[in-house]
Amino acid sequence: MGMIWFGSYTSTDERQPLLNQHEPARRDKWVAQGRLWRAQYREYLAEFIGTCVLIILLCGVSAEQTLHVEPTKSWLTSSLGSGNVKKNRNWPSAPPSNPFLFALVSGIAVLMAIGVAGHVSGAHINPAVTLTFWCFSGFPSKKVPGFIAAQILGAFTGAAILYSVIFPAINELDHGERQLFGEQGTAGIFATFPAVYVPTSSSILSEIVGTALLLLIVMATGHENNLPFRNAQGCFIAAGITSISISLGYTSGFSLNPARDLGPRLFIAIAGWGWQVFQARNYYFLIPMLAPFAGALIGGAVYTVFIDQ
Repeated sequence: MGMIWFGSYTSTDERQPLLNQHEPARRDKWVAQGRLWRAQYREYLAEFIGTCVLIILLCGVSAEQTLHVEPTKSWLTSSLGSGNVKKNRNWPSAPPSNPFLFALVSGIAVLMAIGVAGHVSGAHINPAVTLTFWCFSGFPSKKVPGFIAAQILGAFTGAAILYSVIFPAINELDHGERQLFGEQGTAGIFATFPAVYVPTSSSILSEIVGTALLLLIVMATGHENNLPFRNAQGCFIAAGITSISISLGYTSGFSLNPARDLGPRLFIAIAGWGWQVFQARNYYFLIPMLAPFAGALIGGAVYTVFIDQ
């Protein structure tokens, strides 16, 4: 009797289903909750990831131009064209070795970000775009704060990811002593700064005009009757970014996007460059943070009043 009782006690073949019978139900509940959370925050996650991708690629181009592999050559110019990467006293870091190629890759970076987030959130990836859509295109008010927060956090995260990749190259250049400007200045990889000869008024005007043109392109190419542009809107926006960069970018460092500048600038402030990144050039950070909003609203108003049907 004792052996029979002992054998019944130690056998798990019949008891195992009883122990695990609630596992599928619990798992299904977790999956259902995850899907509900994903559906609720899907657009914000898309903006976060899209902006993160944008910063990794866009600032990555700046890093490639600043942390060049040879004194007179970079990977970009080796692959796509010729150029001369040299420090210029008028620039906070190395100027683009080939401005056209730099602008082209910037447009491609925007196109990739649109490809990631466009089908989910519309790929605003820019607080100025979100605000303009709210003012002129009926974008829901309740989504505006979440979109803008997701964009800034995405830009911050993108800068952090890029920094973790290029950290050894930055150390090789500045020997661990983070500098904003000069021969070993690397702040320009992440944040935007104008050439020293450009006055504040020109930088403000550049950001306003450039962002106004951007929003004009975005809203015009997105109109349902504007074929074939609407069917390939991302490509035309990328082309617009390239064109604006070539035409106006040198006067302000080319932001056109408050999140693109503020997120990475916040990151480098705590990553070793210090809070002087906000004080430099008479608090220049206020220009790429505020001027694009004004430019975007102007572009949206021009399109709505004079072009839209």
